[in-house]
Amino acid sequence: MACRVAMLLILVGGPVAAQNSGSPAGRHAAASPVDTWNVPVRTVAAQDKKADPNDTRTAEQKQKDEEAASRAKYVRFPPQSDVFAFPNDAQLEKAVLDRLRKEEEAYKRDPFAKYPPTLTFPALPQVGDGVAYQPKTINYPPMRVNHEPLYVVHRRLHFEEKNAERYGWDLGIIQPLVSAAYFYKDVLLWPNSLASGVAYGFWDTNVGKCLPGSPTPYMLYPPGLTITGTVVEGLFVTGVAFAIP
Repeated sequence: MACRVAMLLILVGGPVAAQNSGSPAGRHAAASPVDTWNVPVRTVAAQDKKADPNDTRTAEQKQKDEEAASRAKYVRFPPQSDVFAFPNDAQLEKAVLDRLRKEEEAYKRDPFAKYPPTLTFPALPQVGDGVAYQPKTINYPPMRVNHEPLYVVHRRLHFEEKNAERYGWDLGIIQPLVSAAYFYKDVLLWPNSLASGVAYGFWDTNVGKCLPGSPTPYMLYPPGLTITGTVVEGLFVTGVAFAIP
């Protein structure tokens, strides 16, 4: 719709033939809206004009005056009656082709060689109720896009101290004791971690975790117990208790 309105505004820039007549009757004579959209075409055949000896204008000023005269000749506002006179598609297409053919005639060329009588605009798709929407990309060839995820997938970490190993916490002289306590805790819960991996997968991601080295508070993380892991952990501890009296 926007393209057709733009074409309409370009075409209605031409003068109305009836307005150029001096009589009021001719000025208000009824005419088809399409007939009033024919903008005069600039002729190519230039006539040699003799220089006026009394003309004292500079070359730059002459060029500006010629441009102003050209704009006044070819750029005109359409009459008020044509502003809201929207033609149908056939009239608008005919006016466009007539304008193009007149430009070819101005260059002393056959207008129908480039714009034959059988030339038509492409048919517009029908839209509205009861018509299925078909996007323009329906006829495009399939393309492949590699989407980079915003997270990293890695294997389950059975032994990890997030505060010290991931976020860089250092508790000074007691850090070795804290790290050893975390290690023995992970050894004790290793059967739970293995059984949870068998039941739910040996994969983990960094979703919900801060980046390594981020300034995060020192937190106590839960051991990550699961039903399967807890059952296997209990059986393992019971078996070790019976095996080692």
